[in-house]
Amino acid sequence: MRKQNVITGLVVVLVLGFVTLGFAQFGSQSAHRELGYYDRQTGEFTPLRTADAAQDDAELARIAPTTGTLIFKYTITAKSPLPKNSVLACSGGAFVSESSGFSSTERATGIATLVSGTTYTCTSTINYSWLLSSPSTDKIQFQNIHASSSYGYQVTATNGTAILVQPVGGRESDQSPLAPISVPANGATTTENVSIML
Repeated sequence: MRKQNVITGLVVVLVLGFVTLGFAQFGSQSAHRELGYYDRQTGEFTPLRTADAAQDDAELARIAPTTGTLIFKYTITAKSPLPKNSVLACSGGAFVSESSGFSSTERATGIATLVSGTTYTCTSTINYSWLLSSPSTDKIQFQNIHASSSYGYQVTATNGTAILVQPVGGRESDQSPLAPISVPANGATTTENVSIML
């Protein structure tokens, strides 16, 4: 009988111990669970937007946009003759980033026109509107300063009724990036001159 009382007492102590541990786990959980998305492949948890993020958005909404125009003006010299149906194109990109978290990448393209002989001009224009909190100290980085030629072969069906143009890539040239510049005054037009040889 005494042995049975000891065993019963041990069982009661163990049960009470486990119940206490179980309730302790509920008590340690925070009142607010973080909502988000869990990626099973990478194991990464991405939280949903918080009140702080909404506050950041409200602060950005109070910032007046910094606007302006960036013009990339290319002079392209074709070293070898271009096929009759070729097209020369130019493109340029601008990137701005600041400690507030705002960043923007802009890109523009243009089609070149023949000036004389083997010299072409091409213009690509970026009209920007950026929510910069510190435009007086921010810098614009330039990237993808590029010119290329492409053309197409025209294929006509043997019955003479169907025509297909097959595009073919020609020469390309990527220039090293232009030197960064300070963000121009609001509403300003800034021209960057680029010389490229194809």
